[in-house]
Amino acid sequence: MQKADAMMHTEAEHRALMATRTARQQRRHIGREVRNEGTRMACPHCGASSEIRTSRVLSKTMRELIYACTNAECGHTFVALTEIVRTLSPSATPDPHVNLPLSSHVRRDMLRAVLDCAGDAPHEAAYTPPTDRDLFEGGADTS
Repeated sequence: MQKADAMMHTEAEHRALMATRTARQQRRHIGREVRNEGTRMACPHCGASSEIRTSRVLSKTMRELIYACTNAECGHTFVALTEIVRTLSPSATPDPHVNLPLSSHVRRDMLRAVLDCAGDAPHEAAYTPPTDRDLFEGGADTS
């Protein structure tokens, strides 16, 4: 009997907690639902979700995004920039024209040691054109 009462008490607490969370989430979201949650950004004025209306490429590492607030009463439209700033894991098919710093957690000397000791193995790129340039040589492409 006590076990059933404890289980009912826990279930009631769980329902109350879920109701509180739902109410909190409803207060936080003012505008309409956004299709792609990964591209959501809060409106700097009202705090509602904003969605990307359009974008354009500025360079290989930067994109300009135009956001629109989903709160009809606010209607704020604004521009944001998205920039690739560092490499966490080096590309297997790098573009020699793209120069991104390695993240501080990647030890350059360890990476160099791995590259110096690595043997050659035949590989044919299926999706990207191969490059024969040294990735660590400085300067622009001369080809």
